[in-house]
Amino acid sequence: MLARRQNKTSAEWKTVCDRLGSELETNPTLEGMRRILALSYNDLPYHLKACFLYLCAFPEDFEIRRGSLIRRWAAEGLIIGMYDRSLEEIAQICLDEIVSRNIIIPGQIGCSGKIKSCKVHDIMLEVIIAKSVKENFISFLGSSQYNTTAGHDKVRRLSIHPGGTQEKRTFSSKNIVHTRSLTILNSTEKPVLIKFSRLILLRVLDLEGCGWLRNKDLKDICKLSLLRYLSLRNTAISQLPNAVGKLKELVTLDVRETSVVEFPKGITWLQNLNHLLVGGYSYYTRTRSVKHFWWNDGAKVPRGLGNMCALQRISHVDISTEKSSNAMGELGKLRQLTRLCVVNRKEAKLWKPFAKSLDELSNSLRYLMVVDASEKVEELKFLAYLKNPPLSLQSLHLVGRLTRLPGWVSSLSNLASLSLRQTYQLAKDSFEVLAKLPSLVSLKLYDKGYTGRALFEEGWFPQLKQLVVDNLVQLEELSFRGGAPNLERLTLYFPCVPRGGVNGIGKEKLRKLREVEFFGVVIESIFEQVCEAAKEYPNHLKVTREDRPTTTTEAARAPARQVDYNTGSA
Repeated sequence: MLARRQNKTSAEWKTVCDRLGSELETNPTLEGMRRILALSYNDLPYHLKACFLYLCAFPEDFEIRRGSLIRRWAAEGLIIGMYDRSLEEIAQICLDEIVSRNIIIPGQIGCSGKIKSCKVHDIMLEVIIAKSVKENFISFLGSSQYNTTAGHDKVRRLSIHPGGTQEKRTFSSKNIVHTRSLTILNSTEKPVLIKFSRLILLRVLDLEGCGWLRNKDLKDICKLSLLRYLSLRNTAISQLPNAVGKLKELVTLDVRETSVVEFPKGITWLQNLNHLLVGGYSYYTRTRSVKHFWWNDGAKVPRGLGNMCALQRISHVDISTEKSSNAMGELGKLRQLTRLCVVNRKEAKLWKPFAKSLDELSNSLRYLMVVDASEKVEELKFLAYLKNPPLSLQSLHLVGRLTRLPGWVSSLSNLASLSLRQTYQLAKDSFEVLAKLPSLVSLKLYDKGYTGRALFEEGWFPQLKQLVVDNLVQLEELSFRGGAPNLERLTLYFPCVPRGGVNGIGKEKLRKLREVEFFGVVIESIFEQVCEAAKEYPNHLKVTREDRPTTTTEAARAPARQVDYNTGSA
């Protein structure tokens, strides 16, 4: 469990081993384990200790998302900048280093090998809470066993967990006038002590899942002029006031999974904003390999978007009105924009300003999602006529009718992730185009995303690690013929048995396969075929099934049948 820096001297390693040995000899109990874990914390480099301590801001068993965490680290000032890297790039490096030391529990892991979420073990959480209390790094109210606000006149960071009613009642709001960070997650009742108008030094405010939050609360929140990070995710907020434009220092605004459908004009005054996040997803598998964007949850943007010169990520913008569509014509001014998600539920002409801007963003864009929800014929064909397509894309996701892929897709040498949904009559030669992309690691073929035969010929898909085949009604055949030699994860949902069958799943063709995941209406003959093939694998191969689609919450709870052919147990 304990990992160390690779550049330790032999003397340093001996010291660590000696200390661990003595702890095990003198404290063979739970307390001894705590002491051992404390040693692993003490051995962290100085620049990682604050980042690691920060994890105790989240409640026990809370799944900490990578993106939210590194954005919070940056907003807290825990990351030291470098001239050639952004704060978030450095934060990502810090997280990778902590993960490599095996002192946190990885959650969801992407096909690139990077974790998407993590948790802190209960005992380790106790250790870092104790450290945090001692150093007045983070204070707590709620379920923690520590009365962590006692003895501290100035609370620098406060995390309020569910429970602990008595402590909340005895705690004075005077203690938090100097608070710079406030975390209240998944709370159903507003803490009486919290008066947003008094928290004038606040830099970070995370209210995700707070059922008590209402639009009227934003009046005082919008007066917090030093705020750098604001999360209203998964709350009842439905409208942002124009006064949000007064938050001049704001870097992240997260209103995902809310009812916000339009941003006010004031949003364009935020010239330091990097991340403007709206919309939401439903996950249909336990591993979250299959997700569906809530098409009705994009938000319209006002004219003046071009003033937001620091924007790096916008998701998801609804351009279904002429005003919002015209605002997209200003995107070309945002030269730092790397991630963009756009939704159109109306006529094709609304794509024109966006298409023009897309030509001007070819050098910066790394992630692009384009959703046409109008279900009209070939509404995405404008992509084929881009004069200066985004050839630096690493991730591309298309939803809407196409007869063939844009010609420039074959030139996406850095493309690692691609998904297609409802592209309907995509030409059959499109599959060969995808097969020759040299860097493609993840391919997701969703509902009506592909018709014809999916044949993985020798030499095709050389880097592919993840494949999702989801509800392809007109799929004629799925066959592995020596292609995709590095495939590790395979997720399948067939509404009916493909005419040409499902062939080649086995050790002979897919030697690196680690997991096959079935979901939706599972066809027994295909499931049994894969289970039989899995017996050939000498190493650990999982075959799981989830017989009905699930939401995010249900997916975490739904039992999945798992067959482990390394042990022969189910």
